[in-house]
Amino acid sequence: MAKFRLKSLLQKDSGNLEFNPNLVCHSWQELEKYTNDCHACELHKSRTQVVSGRYSQQMADLLIIGEGPGKNEDEEGLAFVGESGALLNIMLDSVGLDSTYITNVVRCRPPNNRTPTKAECRSCRGFLQSEIALVKPKAILSLGKVAAKTILDSSGKFEKLMRKRHQYFEYPVWVSYHPAYLLRQPQLSEHSPKWEVWQVLCQVKLYLDSLRLKNNDKIGYLARS
Repeated sequence: MAKFRLKSLLQKDSGNLEFNPNLVCHSWQELEKYTNDCHACELHKSRTQVVSGRYSQQMADLLIIGEGPGKNEDEEGLAFVGESGALLNIMLDSVGLDSTYITNVVRCRPPNNRTPTKAECRSCRGFLQSEIALVKPKAILSLGKVAAKTILDSSGKFEKLMRKRHQYFEYPVWVSYHPAYLLRQPQLSEHSPKWEVWQVLCQVKLYLDSLRLKNNDKIGYLARS
């Protein structure tokens, strides 16, 4: 079976690894084909359809990762199109984060919206890695405990993970509450969950803006030289 090379996605050194294309896809067409045909875990038995990422542009500055699709996502085939997605849109718009690709750790809806198991997350890991490789984000935002622990492989307390920036290979990662949790937290007082998420989003925005400024300065320097 054909194999291809993908740089520094599964190990921390700068070398290359070979991957079976059934696990890591090197084009959007492959990703769609393999996810739609996937029967790697029990979730395929109850899904209406596989849920794809939702994006403003495929090669986005910010990759956002939730835990799993809900009822609306299962019906429409797109990530974050329900109430959680509507709240997420408001939060992103409020800080001007407009170049985004939004996906989930697992691509099929867990029955009754239960939390996906570790085994189910592992079954979808290759697809998530494929999205990271294809999107080529400048930063990653992880929503909720499942996504944070899947990306960071950390057993630390979630609240502590939110307090600092992390690294997933070459990608800086921030951790935030899932919008579904925030829907149950109406208050917007200082140090409330919504306030804490606002702080995280502002940090992400500042980071991406600083990259743009550095890139513009570099382009300006090259144009003058």
